[in-house]
Amino acid sequence: MRALCAVGIFREVEPDRFDLAPMGSLLRNGVPGSLRARVLFNAGDTGWRVWGDLMFSVRTGDAAFEHLLGMQTFDYWASHPQEAAIHDESMAATSALVAGSVLDVCDFSAFRTVVDVGGGTGLLLAEILAAHPKVHGILFDLPNVVTGAREVFESRKVLDRCRIESGSFFESVPAGAECYLLKYIIHDWDDVRANSILANCRKAMQRRSRLFIVDHVLPDRPEQGRSIPGFIMDLEMLLRAPGGRERTEEQFRGLLADAGFDLKRVIPTASPLSIVEARPQP
Repeated sequence: MRALCAVGIFREVEPDRFDLAPMGSLLRNGVPGSLRARVLFNAGDTGWRVWGDLMFSVRTGDAAFEHLLGMQTFDYWASHPQEAAIHDESMAATSALVAGSVLDVCDFSAFRTVVDVGGGTGLLLAEILAAHPKVHGILFDLPNVVTGAREVFESRKVLDRCRIESGSFFESVPAGAECYLLKYIIHDWDDVRANSILANCRKAMQRRSRLFIVDHVLPDRPEQGRSIPGFIMDLEMLLRAPGGRERTEEQFRGLLADAGFDLKRVIPTASPLSIVEARPQP
């Protein structure tokens, strides 16, 4: 308890009597900004075991997750609903952390419809719709993922402006919108499968549509103290996702060009994530 006081989780209110500090309160459910699901996801039994097998991935380049558990990440979550729920809550908590920084640098008011491709339970899209009352949204993800989305949209009072669709972005995505959003999606996949996702977005888009990829963008060269969250996430992808990785701006540029896009700009945010804005090639 004293050790956790030293790092800000507890505080000693009197000798040998402790209470939660503000940071510790974030480990509870139902509090604004709760990080409980993120901690359970990253440091729970599965995450702990996977990181414990880091040397396997370093030596082979293969995902320790599949080596330990006998199946790929998304297949595992589909067959383990309790852990999948923790993952979905963790992704929602991440969206809550970054939503403000995304809205600070991106004006979505110019778009009639925003499609959140692989948007999980829809928290980021819900925040975009709440901030822009004239914008409509389409949430698109796997059937077992979007089941909790209705409650999220109802809580933000935007359900009447959002359609929930299910399917695989490796097959197609909803067509005809002005804006397509991919948060924490492209880094899960190798270049071949990432290209498939981007190509399906390109097929669905109009000529004037825009694509926003919300992800880490690594510097060309690693330097001490720079982009630490991005490089740690790069290791996380090595461990969990076959071929998954964080990418540099030039790697994004090449990936997007192969799928029929021009990279317009990379927009830094107040969070560790950046936004890669792209447009369809003529």
